[in-house]
Amino acid sequence: MIRLRRHLLRHNIFTPAFIYNRRLEPNLWAADMQLRTMPSNSLQMIVWHYIAYMQSVGLPIKDEDVADIFLHGSTSNYYYDPTSDIDICIVMDTSRLSGALPGIDIFALTTAMKIAWMRNRRIRIYGRGVDISIVDVNQPNYGPGMYKVGPAYSLPRDMWIRRPVRLSNLEIRTLRRRAGKIYRRYKKLFRECYKNKMSDTFLDTFLTRLWSERRDAYSLGPLQPITPETMAFRMMRRCGGVNKIKIRMETIKNKNFTLNA
Repeated sequence: MIRLRRHLLRHNIFTPAFIYNRRLEPNLWAADMQLRTMPSNSLQMIVWHYIAYMQSVGLPIKDEDVADIFLHGSTSNYYYDPTSDIDICIVMDTSRLSGALPGIDIFALTTAMKIAWMRNRRIRIYGRGVDISIVDVNQPNYGPGMYKVGPAYSLPRDMWIRRPVRLSNLEIRTLRRRAGKIYRRYKKLFRECYKNKMSDTFLDTFLTRLWSERRDAYSLGPLQPITPETMAFRMMRRCGGVNKIKIRMETIKNKNFTLNA
């Protein structure tokens, strides 16, 4: 059955389903919707290792600058699937860092530090990767009680900042129909990319469009980030389209930097 499904997906015989589960990810969450002890401790340890790494390379970050650490994204909601990472956000007072490094994009810097830190580490929690981001505590929509859109669970406080709300079957069917239309549009663009051997710049623009449409839909919808654009993006990822574009981009870029005899 799994082989047949992969064959059908590979040859575009049917549209990959958007998964909407009846309960939260059982490896992470207990039946009472509290985060299990082992993943909670593991995720906090990972975050503080990352913070310690930034401190070790000289970034002026103090432990007390960290205001909160929360789990968000699909694994804190009902639409997780096998491709879902565990998304962690560090809420930090970045004024000390910004003051020491005027004119520097703090968030680009910390992202680069994260990539360097992860380069020699394979971090997996129950088979899932972990993605870490940093936001400033004073940034709009990140104040107390308003951390990001959708559900969020504070790791140090061991409590929900905003609990997930499971949508009704009617709401899900409506969203799936709208998502299917968006997904078919994405697939058409995806096929055109390959058919016309588009450049890495065009492919990057296509990926950016997927991300921006997904992000912009959050601001128009409810606080639960289950939008047709989110569904369509995840369908593209499940069928392998997003990964194929990334691989194609890297292949083209590598050719551009090849010196031949």
